[in-house]
Amino acid sequence: MSHCCLQKICDNNKTPHSKFCQTIMLIFSVIELMDEQKCYDYLVNILHPNGLACPICGCSVQDSKIHRKDRAPILYHKCANGHVYNAFSKTMWQGTHHDCSVIVRILQGIAQGTSTLHLANELGIDRKHLLERRHKIQALASHACVRAAMPDDVCEADEMYQNSGEKGIKHPDPDDPPRRRGNQARGHGTWDSDRPPILGVVGRENGQIQLEVKHNSARKDLEPTVLDATQPGSTINTDEWGAYHHLAEANRLHVTVCHTPGKRVWARDDDGDGIREVHVNTSEGFWTGLRNFLRPFRGVNKVYLQQYVAMHEWAHNIKVCTIEFLRILCGVTQFAS
Repeated sequence: MSHCCLQKICDNNKTPHSKFCQTIMLIFSVIELMDEQKCYDYLVNILHPNGLACPICGCSVQDSKIHRKDRAPILYHKCANGHVYNAFSKTMWQGTHHDCSVIVRILQGIAQGTSTLHLANELGIDRKHLLERRHKIQALASHACVRAAMPDDVCEADEMYQNSGEKGIKHPDPDDPPRRRGNQARGHGTWDSDRPPILGVVGRENGQIQLEVKHNSARKDLEPTVLDATQPGSTINTDEWGAYHHLAEANRLHVTVCHTPGKRVWARDDDGDGIREVHVNTSEGFWTGLRNFLRPFRGVNKVYLQQYVAMHEWAHNIKVCTIEFLRILCGVTQFAS
C-alpha cells in the first residue's frame, strides 16, 4: 500500500481524540452489527429483575398503554394512574440519549477495563461525559466488593505501591506537576507522595482476593484489614515488613519470607516435606495482573484509584461477567450475593 493510500484511509477515519495517536488499539466498532431490540431486552432484564413496571406506582407494563414509539425499541408507557415511563426511568440511565447498543458496549467496555479514551473513540461519544459515567459505575462496583473473612486456612498478605497522582486536575504551579511526583520514587510510598499503597489479601485455596488502597503502609493501616479478611487460626504468609509483625498476637500463625535486597528468599520449606510453602508468590502474581489492568489508562487519579482496583478485583474473582454483576454496575443491587 502506498503512503498516499494510507494517508487517505487515515484522513477518512479521524476521531476527535486521534490527533497524536494517543491510543495504540485499533478502533473496531461493531455497534452497527448489534441488534437494538436484543440489546433493549438485555438491558430490561438487567434493570428490572421482576419485570418492567411503573417506577412510581408499580403498575406492570402489561397494564400500561404505549404512549410513544419514536425511540423504538425504547417505548414510553403510560400506566393506569397516568404516569409516563420507559425502561430507564428512575435508573442510572434515566435521561440518556444513547441507543441501547451503545449502553451495552459502555457496560462491556467498563467491565473489561477498556480505556475511556478508546471506548469514547469507538462509540463516537464525548470522553469527559463517558469518564463521569465510568466513575459512577465503578463507584457502585467498589461499594459492593465482598468484605468478609476468607474461609482459607492459608492466606497471603502483601502490598504494592502504585504511581497515582492528581491526573485531570489543573496545577498552575510548575513546581507541582500533578502526575510526576511519584514517578521516580522507589520503595514504600504514601498517598501524599502520590504512590499510595494497595494492600492485597489472597486465599491460597479458593484464590479470591481483596484489594484496598491505603494512605500509608503502617501497622494501623494494614493490620486491621488483614485481620478482617482472614479467619482466626489461619496461617498468613507475608514478607518481613514491620506492619505485619503483630499478626500472631491476633490468633494468626504468621510466617514470613525475606525480600530485602541481597538477602532475598522467595520461598521456604519449613516443615521439611520438600514443598516450599512459605511464600507470597501468589500475591506477586496478581500484582502483575493489576499493573497490566491499570496500564491502558495511562495514569489514574488517586481519588478514583480504589474504583479501578475494585474492577480488577471483581474480574479476578468472578472471571465471567454475570447478570448479577451487571446489576451491581447499574445500581440495581448494592451488594454481592
